[in-house]
Amino acid sequence: MDRKMVILAVAVAAAVVLAGVATALYLDRGSDGDSVGYVTMAPSLMEGWLAANHSDAYIAWEPYVSSSVVAGTGRVIMWTNEIMPNHPCCVVTVWEDFLDRADGQDLTVRFLKAHIEANRWIADALADEQSANYTLLLEMSADFTLRSPAVVEEGLRHVEYGYEMDENFLSALKQFTDMYVETNIISNDTLADLGFDNVSQFIDDYVDESFLAVADGVESSSTILNPADEDAIRLGYLSGDLHQLAQYVAQNKTVGGGEKSLFEVYGLNVDPLTPYANGGALMDGFSLGDIDIGYLGAPPAIQKHANLDVAVRIIAQANSEGSGIVVHADSDIHTLEDLVGRVIATPGETTIQHLLLKIALSRAGIPFVKA
Repeated sequence: MDRKMVILAVAVAAAVVLAGVATALYLDRGSDGDSVGYVTMAPSLMEGWLAANHSDAYIAWEPYVSSSVVAGTGRVIMWTNEIMPNHPCCVVTVWEDFLDRADGQDLTVRFLKAHIEANRWIADALADEQSANYTLLLEMSADFTLRSPAVVEEGLRHVEYGYEMDENFLSALKQFTDMYVETNIISNDTLADLGFDNVSQFIDDYVDESFLAVADGVESSSTILNPADEDAIRLGYLSGDLHQLAQYVAQNKTVGGGEKSLFEVYGLNVDPLTPYANGGALMDGFSLGDIDIGYLGAPPAIQKHANLDVAVRIIAQANSEGSGIVVHADSDIHTLEDLVGRVIATPGETTIQHLLLKIALSRAGIPFVKA
């Protein structure tokens, strides 16, 4: 085992131990029996954590949810679309310094054209489960997520792919930001320092629809417009996140016609970077100047843009829905109310999964506290 793998193994073990200690302390405190406790951990740890009965539940995105279900160790008690129907999840963002490149805006529009075509290809493939493209979609999904075809086939049933940013999209982003303000994760003073009187102004400025508005009219290119390695679009995305399948589809040469990927069809040299663990880490990648265009959840994109002034713009949607609350298959937990006095694992306090769970528990009058 090399040094990197040793470090990773130690980090994973430490995370598991710390989460276990937090859970034990929460349960020992008893929490007056009126709240739901949470620990945060990477979704890749959640399945094993639940299967070993170290936590009562977890909330995560696909394919982690369906992986537990197909394995027979987990059962979904609520999908996030039951909390907020058709809620946006992942978005496409672009670094403003990339836009300032002489060719940055043209390359961004072309990237979105490939993103649009990838979404259309996914929709067509999903519409005909007997087609060769559906089989290819399952193969690509399994390859990207490192899950079995059975798991990704189940997961794809719960994800809505798309690219448009309609009024529902904008309204949801404003609701997410309102919750951040209400819980003081983002302050009104921070928004004022950025030059905004309210949340609505902040989101309207952050979401840039101008590139998407012209992307569908882009023609294919016979040449790669940014061929040099140093000019490649550095693409950031999350590890094994089925929500971000469009960028993986756009890299596939079969989808592009056999000789070129969709990115190449539209003249792009795209460098898919090592995947990031979560949206917060990906936003840090933007801050460090390591990423040009990235796929991540909307809430961490909002939070880091506001609090750390990470200079990116939201330029398209990647998907909606596609997350769920999972309990052990044999659990006596069937409703949100049954989670009272229990511990649930979430991917992090700035993730959309954590935020939507907080919304659902708040509506039910149930406190949500760190274990």
